[in-house]
Amino acid sequence: VGTATKPVLDVYEDFQCPACAAFEKAAGATVDELVASGQVKVVYHPMNFLDANLRNDSSTRAAAAFGCAVDAGVTLKYHDIVYANQPATEGVGYTDEQLKSFGQQAGLSGAQLDTFNACVDAKTYLGWSTLSNQAASENGVTGTPALFLNGSKLSNEDIASAEAFKAKILAAAGQ
Repeated sequence: VGTATKPVLDVYEDFQCPACAAFEKAAGATVDELVASGQVKVVYHPMNFLDANLRNDSSTRAAAAFGCAVDAGVTLKYHDIVYANQPATEGVGYTDEQLKSFGQQAGLSGAQLDTFNACVDAKTYLGWSTLSNQAASENGVTGTPALFLNGSKLSNEDIASAEAFKAKILAAAGQ
């Protein structure tokens, strides 16, 4: 009986981070494909370090809304939509209305959407980014995006292209 387990990819990111959005644009579809095919498990660690730099609370609120999306079962879709709608001007941030509209864009409707919106309004997951920041600090994360595959930090070369990134994941999966 095989005891192989799928590789775990930890992703430390900030929803206001332009480099994170660039990684998402370059390799986000690859991540989604590998998750959908069961070849990797992704654990997102949404951070909020840019809030202080940009003098807003957008990263914190986006991370909290993302927690509501996880509860609603639209984790990857919501994640992708937030990055696809990252403001072109750094520091503009997201409004609560935008964050809620992303839930609808991710496919939520009716009672599911109402529950999601209530979760966002209640700021249920407001502390998530603080926990992610602590985990990042413990793992020596000094910038985002920072990706760890089975606990080992991936280099910039490992994530420079979707092809290199996918090859790294598949090698870890023994494929």
